[in-house]
Amino acid sequence: MRKTGLYIVVIITIAFLIAGCEGIKPSMPDEEYDENNTELAYLKIIPSKADMKVEQSKTFEVKAYNSDNMLIEIDISQIKWVVEPSCWGCSVSWELSPKTGSLKTTFIPNKEGYYWLHVNFGGEKGKWANADIYVN
Repeated sequence: MRKTGLYIVVIITIAFLIAGCEGIKPSMPDEEYDENNTELAYLKIIPSKADMKVEQSKTFEVKAYNSDNMLIEIDISQIKWVVEPSCWGCSVSWELSPKTGSLKTTFIPNKEGYYWLHVNFGGEKGKWANADIYVN
């Protein structure tokens, strides 16, 4: 009986070593690029909402999806990031880098308030996505 118990412990230990610390994770269908249906249906900024402090930096990422809600690759040269403050009379009170040509951008607010981060793909008639940012 002890040998059977020892074999079970050895098998479980080997299974944990193979799986790693995080265990076995099922693959997420959204995380694989769809190479068949590459027509852009919508964009999503991650995170879509953020609470931040003044002078805190946060990186945002855009992901592109097709009509089957699967990730697709897009031409990063057509990506443009824009910030809109809640106060239109305010001067520029943030840093955003890069503003074009990247799936990711870093936002640093210099004042408290509400901001909207927009990403565009394909120009004015292209697709847009938004993220809401509150800075206190």
